[in-house]
Amino acid sequence: MSMSLRGGIGWWVVVFLVFGWAAPVWAETSMPEYTFRPGWSGPGYYLSWLKVAACWLLFLCWVATTDWVNRDVQEKKLDYFLWNPIVFGPFFGAMVLVWLGIPYFWLAFGLLLVAYVGPLVAYILHRNARVPVDERVLTPAHLRYCLARSLRLFGVKMEAERKPAYEKGPPLLLEARGGPNPQVNQARMIAARQKTGFNIARRILADALDRRATAILLDFTQQGVAVKHQIDTVWHPAEALSREDADPALEALKILCGLNPADRKSKQEGQFQARYKEQLYPGNFLSQGVPTGERVVLQLEPKSVGLKTLADLGMRDKMQEAIQEVMGRPKGLVLLSAIPSGGLRTTTDVLLKNQDRFLREFRAVEDVQHRYDEIENIPVDTYDSSKGETPASVLQKTFRMYPHVIVVRDLVDGRTVEMLCDQMQKEDHLVVVSTVRAKDCAEALLRVLALKVPPADFAACVTGVLNQRLIRKLCEKCKQAYQPTPQVLQQLGFPAGKPLTFYRPPQPTPEQPNIEPCEHCGGIGYYGLTGLFEWWTID
Repeated sequence: MSMSLRGGIGWWVVVFLVFGWAAPVWAETSMPEYTFRPGWSGPGYYLSWLKVAACWLLFLCWVATTDWVNRDVQEKKLDYFLWNPIVFGPFFGAMVLVWLGIPYFWLAFGLLLVAYVGPLVAYILHRNARVPVDERVLTPAHLRYCLARSLRLFGVKMEAERKPAYEKGPPLLLEARGGPNPQVNQARMIAARQKTGFNIARRILADALDRRATAILLDFTQQGVAVKHQIDTVWHPAEALSREDADPALEALKILCGLNPADRKSKQEGQFQARYKEQLYPGNFLSQGVPTGERVVLQLEPKSVGLKTLADLGMRDKMQEAIQEVMGRPKGLVLLSAIPSGGLRTTTDVLLKNQDRFLREFRAVEDVQHRYDEIENIPVDTYDSSKGETPASVLQKTFRMYPHVIVVRDLVDGRTVEMLCDQMQKEDHLVVVSTVRAKDCAEALLRVLALKVPPADFAACVTGVLNQRLIRKLCEKCKQAYQPTPQVLQQLGFPAGKPLTFYRPPQPTPEQPNIEPCEHCGGIGYYGLTGLFEWWTID
């Protein structure tokens, strides 16, 4: 037996003898009895409610600002993997030390305050340097706005902020977009705001958006500027502008888009965006010299259209079931098509959002120069067309992730289609969703074959083709009922004697030659768009 083991047994023997001898002695010793008077609770002051309340109030402030940072960092497209841990970790660690480690309250509370304020101020300084001036927080203008909003609750009226000259007029915020970096966009916006026509440009855009226009046509001539608004895919005349107003507005817009305002002949393209009535409108600018002067088109598309289901698009239940059945198959190629500006992007987004992206693995391939709206649970592999790359350049990387569904919206070459068809033949489960510009389903198939895809391979993979058109809907507020003629009923295939009621935009009558314009649709007679769909299931 080793010395260490014998030594350990010896110590246990000693302990046993000592406590065994002492136990009877302790048992014979009488312990003093203590009695307390009824209602006695000690001297108190074991907890300081003031200090607890201070810590709890600071904790609530931290929860609110940390939630704001989490939402703001994603909205501004900053690095949330960096900033979320920065604003969360230090305060959480300091809170643990306050309750468990540091006995001096004011030292601990000071540490807690620093752990809260420090990361928050660091984030605010970082994000303020990367956003437009009017979106910065904790600036004098922002504090004045917060104070005015707070005083308004008590009935005190205070101007939220002293508006600079470039913000007077309609509440439309005009911003630069499309520059190589945020600093260039900021410089363009500052330069455009210095021009006298900046507010005129804002008024032109606000008037068009109030009429639900998605595009504005400005036709410059020596006599003046004709204006047209595209509303529900149809051009409507608007109030003309004088050259004294339109020329400065055009100069400001060109500067905002990073173009040359002195060039009135060459074709120029740029980008901008407008914020109006809590809606974001990404815009495209196009100008071209014409024999009579210059023609300018401003394209405006709302960032959010509020369509969530295929039924919202105008698709019937039976067609929805057919499309979902094909999308639910283990293999196949689903081709979506429409004419330019025919709502193809919106339909593709809605279709993908209505798929089960939790049980099935989705993956998309997009051009980094032409990104689409992000869809939850659909990771994106990107290629750069400016470097001569195509979807085929990154498809092998996508295949190695073994997704169930691959989304390739832009079929730019036959090699991409060949690779997708080959992979579908190798895999037990692979659905491909793609898009193409076409007038109908037949042309959509021919467009793909025109990329010199082997017809037999393509025919073996394609399982469904969708084509759509956008049509205007009658205004529900002012549509007028009428009885169709027998000739119309015969052309539409309805029985001649069957009573039917049709509807149309309001028409003047001898009894009412002048019709008051409808406030809902602006006197157009139509309000909104819906889809007209053609679907082929290919077995």
